Amino acid sequence: MLKKLSFIIPLLICAQLSAQESDYLQAEYDFANASYEKAYSEYRAASRQYESSDDYPNYASCNLKMAQCRLAQGKANLCVQLAERTIEYLNEVLPKDEPLKARGLSILGEGYLNLGRNDLALEALSKEEQFHGATNTLAAAECFNNLGIIYWNTGNKSTALSYHERSLNIKNELLDENDPAIADSYNNIGLIYLEDEYLQAIIYFNKAIKIYQAAEDVNNTKIANCYSNLAFAYSNQGNHNEALQYLDLVMYIWDSSFDGDHPNKAFTLSNKGRILEKQGDLNKALHYQQEALHQYLRIYGDKHPEVANAYFLIGSVYQKKEKYELAVEHFQSSIYANLFSQEPSSVYDLPEIRDYYNGDILLSSLQSKAGALEALHYEKTLKPQDLIGSLDTYTACDELITKIRQLRLSETDKLRLGTISNEVYENGIRIALELSRRTLKKQLYSERAFNFCERSKSAILLEAIQETKAKSFSGIPKDLLMLEDSLKTEISYLKQKLAQTQENNEEIKEDLFMFEQQYRLFIEKLEMDYPSYFNLKYNQKFATVTELQKALGESSAILSYFTGENTIFIFNITRNNLEIFDIPKEENFFQTAKAFRNSIKYDVFNTFVKSSTKLFKQLIPNIHKDVNHLIILPDGVLGTLPFEAFTLDEGNDRSSYAQLTYLLEQYAISYDYAATLLLDRLHDTQTTSANGILLTAPVSFTGNDIEMPDLPATKDEVNEIRYLFIATDQKPTIMAEKDASETAIKAQELNQYKYLHFATHGLVNESKPELSRVFLCPTDDDDGSLYSGEIYNLNINADLVTLSACETGLGKLAKGEGIIGLSRSLMYAGAKNLIVSLWQVADQSTSELMIDFYKQHLHHSSNNLFNDDLRKAKLTLLHSENYSSPYYWAPFILVGD
Repeated sequence: MLKKLSFIIPLLICAQLSAQESDYLQAEYDFANASYEKAYSEYRAASRQYESSDDYPNYASCNLKMAQCRLAQGKANLCVQLAERTIEYLNEVLPKDEPLKARGLSILGEGYLNLGRNDLALEALSKEEQFHGATNTLAAAECFNNLGIIYWNTGNKSTALSYHERSLNIKNELLDENDPAIADSYNNIGLIYLEDEYLQAIIYFNKAIKIYQAAEDVNNTKIANCYSNLAFAYSNQGNHNEALQYLDLVMYIWDSSFDGDHPNKAFTLSNKGRILEKQGDLNKALHYQQEALHQYLRIYGDKHPEVANAYFLIGSVYQKKEKYELAVEHFQSSIYANLFSQEPSSVYDLPEIRDYYNGDILLSSLQSKAGALEALHYEKTLKPQDLIGSLDTYTACDELITKIRQLRLSETDKLRLGTISNEVYENGIRIALELSRRTLKKQLYSERAFNFCERSKSAILLEAIQETKAKSFSGIPKDLLMLEDSLKTEISYLKQKLAQTQENNEEIKEDLFMFEQQYRLFIEKLEMDYPSYFNLKYNQKFATVTELQKALGESSAILSYFTGENTIFIFNITRNNLEIFDIPKEENFFQTAKAFRNSIKYDVFNTFVKSSTKLFKQLIPNIHKDVNHLIILPDGVLGTLPFEAFTLDEGNDRSSYAQLTYLLEQYAISYDYAATLLLDRLHDTQTTSANGILLTAPVSFTGNDIEMPDLPATKDEVNEIRYLFIATDQKPTIMAEKDASETAIKAQELNQYKYLHFATHGLVNESKPELSRVFLCPTDDDDGSLYSGEIYNLNINADLVTLSACETGLGKLAKGEGIIGLSRSLMYAGAKNLIVSLWQVADQSTSELMIDFYKQHLHHSSNNLFNDDLRKAKLTLLHSENYSSPYYWAPFILVGD
């Protein structure tokens, strides 16, 4: 166990210490006991004595300690000033003293954290992180702890957790298990769990309290922080009275520790107001929030994230009290308190989305202001200005969401943002649609409604594809791109291993932390060294209605869907028209969708007819008579449905699948993730240099880790397709049985093939998409599972990738993002079009469908599109004697043209 020096120096020796050493030790004692003003004076006295004796390291050290005192007193601005001056001194006088520089950056970062400047705190602490490198020291642990706090503040919870866990692991190596520094980590990890996993958070808080209470040299302020966090946890569980009791105890500790105003006191007042608001006591809640605001204003002035949050919470109370004007005013004050250098002239002003302290608070304030303006319109004023102001504010929310998403480091945290943004987009669509009906600017507001819908779709995938394009056009050297690929490959592998491992995963976590740390530094340097890459990466443009109409053929129509809480919005776009439908979502809508899928999979005819006709009536509007191709842009659960199996036969006397009339018989149907991807594809007229088809069929799966039936028909399938291609200029390559190994696939230059065809089993893991996989033959080098993360890192240039396998079109449903699974990873890897399946498929019928599809495409198709070829192959099965059920022909869908 490492011990503090001040507690092991014998008293006899202390009596003989020099004056500056005596002052320093007394300061250490007073600091440990929360006597910060006394400690500051003693450190200052010691620093002057060290300066006079030319002891430069100790002089600098005392100044850093003085900065820490100011920070503990809630005077973060004074802390920052002292820390900056000391760092300048170190750079001039002690340029090689890296430990002191690292300490200075640590204290500076903490100061900026308390001022709400997460950007400057991250800059300082990232520099400190580089000083520590891969060393396992307590200073490194503290640096990781502080970086974890910053990442938590900025919504990067997954990254924050990895930093706090890394900090805790180092402390566990170096300290006794009951050291208060370990309790600090428990407390911070509990905070990360606080929002979603209350019980887990409470466990960590209690572990921290137990250590703090047992330690003799810990002041009560750390225990107070834990009590404050416990109050949050209990309140989130509905135990409001218990939460209030904890906060009373917390306030007692703060009053005993600090004179006058202090951020911790204001925070506790605010928390009490939140709990009283939950209890319905709005008047008392308002009182406490106003007290907190006044204290924050005295401490920080007009500009600070805590000031912004206080205004926001007051606005929320006024909103509940139905005092909408006051709510709007306070939300507006919250917005501008969160901005460094902007001021409003009226409540209708909108800020430029830049130079803000905390993006999440700003998003909440903008979103709430938009809702309050709408309520003000309908409940009181009926002024169009309020409704237009609400819509404009939702547009500002969208701009901010895009900026926040760019700063989220993990897909998990980006997806978490999608849940919030989905509410913004639904409200934006609804208000824009209402304005299109009530004003003369119908077209303008209709297009704005579509813009909200489009921004709700696959933003993470679009961002990833945009980043890949940016690298292609930025002149980045090949060796750097290879380095990035190697880092991404290692990260994907470790994430996959972590998802597979239930226990003893600390070593994997540590390796993953190190590789992700390297990758972040690599990307930061890439953005700095190649400005064109940075500009292209963050210059995402979304498809507009006008652009889509110019690119659409006369016979095609786009149906883009947004499934809201109570409404389904349908955008029907043709070459010359835009129609928008808002249809009440039936209470049992999800049950109907599930019944439709299950009735096909399990052959329940009557349920199929009832559910499919119901979905047809709700989801398919009147289509112009010249249209013969529907492009479906689904949302949410709609992405799991084959629209071509919708039937038009409700009330008709039909007793078999062959007698029904299907949407497939009227239209060729294709799907896409977003209109922006569709537009890119429609504009992409470049002829690919790729040639030929790679046909893959393992056939037998006896060596794989999961027991699966053999697929004997797949051998005939790939052989028949091979014969079809022999007669063309697209030469076939076949990998069957043992040759169809994961090792062989990875060794192939996949980007040389125009077509890739995998006839095999697939497995989708909805809870852990990174474990979704395509099965191939195992070898000594590979396990035969081509995982989703590995597919992301493949280099594909194919016009079409076909996964003639089970459920490869499914995955995890994520709000605002769609289905996350194998199909997305293939699209990211470079596939221009995909054929994937929505449920487990039959071996023989699948083989016949695929062979007929390629026959149609190679020998009967009059264009280069795939949608009509797949439709004709499906119709052949539909009209056959044995395969008329949608079970056989409906699961395979085309993503693309």
